[in-house]
Amino acid sequence: MSCIKSIATSTATAAVLAMLVAASANAQPVDPNKLKDQITGDAKGPAAANPQCKLFTVAEITALVGAPVGPGENAAGGLGCSWHSKDYAARASVSVVPPNYFPEPSGVRGFKPLPGIGSRGWAAPDDGWSAGAVVQDMGVVVVISGKAATEASVVGMLRQAIERRKK
Repeated sequence: MSCIKSIATSTATAAVLAMLVAASANAQPVDPNKLKDQITGDAKGPAAANPQCKLFTVAEITALVGAPVGPGENAAGGLGCSWHSKDYAARASVSVVPPNYFPEPSGVRGFKPLPGIGSRGWAAPDDGWSAGAVVQDMGVVVVISGKAATEASVVGMLRQAIERRKK
């Protein structure tokens, strides 16, 4: 197993080095933040253009988490959007993933199937609450953490995210 991990690490290191060499060969300065985004997969454009960031307003997320939050930020390699308070104690996120990446935490204590919300719908306690469902060949997952996070609020957010994505 360590041999496979070593090969994977070596391959990743080689890819990063190749990117750095290519950038320096062109004699162009490298922006470390852009390079980090390219390496981590977060370089998917501005959050304002992210469809998941357009699903909810800052005011709506503030009401859901029970604390002021900032504007949405790209998450999950651009497949999601997250909002958080300054201290990160309150946060919410929406992610839309292909069904083969759709999580189903059925082993979590408190996991509940949500029949009637897409297919494979569920809600579960998390660091707050999370919920998800597969709808129109995409998995939608929402998470709410903060003093106002409840099962009802996360299920409501999931329903709203699904409905708003249809528009």
